Amino acid sequence: MNIRLPLLAVAGAVIFCSTAAQTLLPGQFSIRETLMESLSTWESRPADYETILNDLEYLQQKPVDLNKASKEDLQRIPFLTEFQIQSILNYRKEYGNLLSLNELSLVYGFTDDLVRVVLPYVTITTHADSLNLRFMDAEHVIRNEVQIRMQRVLEKAAGFRETDPVTGEKRYPGNPWLYNLRYGLQLNGHLQAGLNLEKDPGEEFFKDSNRQGFDFISAYARVSDLGYLKSAIVGDYRLAFGQGLTLCHGTAPGKSALSLNIIKRTDDVKAFTSADENVFFRGVAARLAWGRVNLTGFFSLKKRDANITDTLPDGRILFSSFQESGYHRTLAENIDEKSLTEKALGMNMTYRGDFYKLGLTLVQYRLDKYMDTGDDMQDIRDFQGNDLLNWGIDYSVTWKKLQLFGETSFGNHDWATLNGALLNINKFASFSLLYRNYGTGYFSLHSDAFSEGSSNANEEAVYAGMVINPARKLKMSAYADLYRFPWLRSGLSAPATGSDYLLQTEYFPNKEVEMYVRIKHELDPEDVVAASQATPVVIHRHYTGIRYHISYRCYERLSLQNRLEAVRVEPETGRISWGFLIYQDAGYHFQKVPLDLDLRFAWFSTDDYSSRIYAYEQDLTSGFTFSPLYNKGFRSYVMIRYDLTGRIVFRFRLSHTNFIHAKTIGSGYDEIENNTRSEVKMQLIIRF
Repeated sequence: MNIRLPLLAVAGAVIFCSTAAQTLLPGQFSIRETLMESLSTWESRPADYETILNDLEYLQQKPVDLNKASKEDLQRIPFLTEFQIQSILNYRKEYGNLLSLNELSLVYGFTDDLVRVVLPYVTITTHADSLNLRFMDAEHVIRNEVQIRMQRVLEKAAGFRETDPVTGEKRYPGNPWLYNLRYGLQLNGHLQAGLNLEKDPGEEFFKDSNRQGFDFISAYARVSDLGYLKSAIVGDYRLAFGQGLTLCHGTAPGKSALSLNIIKRTDDVKAFTSADENVFFRGVAARLAWGRVNLTGFFSLKKRDANITDTLPDGRILFSSFQESGYHRTLAENIDEKSLTEKALGMNMTYRGDFYKLGLTLVQYRLDKYMDTGDDMQDIRDFQGNDLLNWGIDYSVTWKKLQLFGETSFGNHDWATLNGALLNINKFASFSLLYRNYGTGYFSLHSDAFSEGSSNANEEAVYAGMVINPARKLKMSAYADLYRFPWLRSGLSAPATGSDYLLQTEYFPNKEVEMYVRIKHELDPEDVVAASQATPVVIHRHYTGIRYHISYRCYERLSLQNRLEAVRVEPETGRISWGFLIYQDAGYHFQKVPLDLDLRFAWFSTDDYSSRIYAYEQDLTSGFTFSPLYNKGFRSYVMIRYDLTGRIVFRFRLSHTNFIHAKTIGSGYDEIENNTRSEVKMQLIIRF
């Protein structure tokens, strides 16, 4: 203990100087953007962004106590590897409780840049702190939070202007506002309850198709840590087991600069707090624990939106696909609303040893209508029917600095498997390897594993990643992913191959500045129909992107960010498309009033949609903005956060996009007859 005290003093001075009085911790914006990019994968797969943002915000409100955290608690921090988690546990076992957060830099495997990223999501308590917390908890047994959010696009879309000749009403009969009301309750850390109400723009409010007011209503009540009962929930919930191949609600790790972030670690029953109307179960679930064995059982019965296509002579009703937009504005959308009933019954059993974990997941689905995906060649191996059984086995083994993990699953008469390894050579070098082989006919109603495609089927690939710190202020991350689609799929008339590479170099010259350069190259297969050909042929599109990003703090209340990005898209046939983006961010914390201000001004220019560029933006609590920028124009936003004693917080956000040469924006009922698009968002949070 005495040896670490002088080291702790030095580490404390360095980290305190680099984090005190900052309006925005250096890594906080970049880690959120990187996680969003890992989920989007350039629109190749759907993602519930709100879920991971909610998880991060919850971690900030209730950070993990490093002196009390179990291995499972530390696994809640999404960007820590298993090696780094074990390092914390080993350090605590050898030296005792951490004296200060500054001591993290002394933990083996924690570089300075990782410490900066982790700080917002962790805390430590001493014995005196524990006594104070017990006293405070006795006074504040019940904690309540109310969130009220409103937002709308200021320009009127065609759906709000045009009249339906049949009904005589607007195409979108509701007003253009989004309303969201959330209530959360916590009691002594053992009871949670919540209510989530939302109405989307264009949906009716307390009339006709939505006489109950809000189009989406979600609620839950959850108890936790009551002896053998680790968690139980009634209402809406989400599950995630193994590597997400058999059953997973929400998000899966994806390809990003977090090249070691390829493993799922959470096996639990969680409350559903998102406004996504699809990725959840509605019913009851519970997790019991006896020693090293965890047993989870669940039942769900809920309505889903589906595209009803036909009724057969024997009375069977067919549907072709699930409708996942969540919008219920037009007559067609209202017909699809809750037209399908989904039942799910299942279980998971997990055994945790000292250095390994084994899991078994089983779930049976029953639909009240029959899925009929079509007669096209690409559809013949897809799921058809109304009964589906999914089961899978997952594992994780840790031996010294090596971790092996994987999952194999069965569904729709086909198999899917994912197996990977994480190797930590030392504090400065780590590597990842992942092999996945998802059968052409494999299907699961709720899965989200690591993949290139939009579903966990018809894909075989090898992924390799690394993170090295060649010098004290330098970090390099890279990955390579080589994949193939063995069968036809949407947009591909034949089996095809592709590849994806990324290299990012980060530099931290001093405590005020961090910067990185990123190079990304993709070789994407796609169908093209030439003028002289009757059928499409598969070609490859070369995508190359380069980005320079810098974040710096001018003084303790002002933080700035700059970015330059260029994209080059070259198909094997056709012209080359270029895209460019430049933006300036500023964040200011006022000293005499509890006010924070965030600003951005961006210029973008792309030849077409294929060279679009994504840029994550600061947004309201439980909200996100991660939209593509394309064509030519300017985008700006301002966000204000006013905090009254921490119990009442008001946020206001105004964004504006000007497309220089455009006459209209969007298409169909969402078309705006203007070259500008402005959006206003307001949020009030009350805690008591």
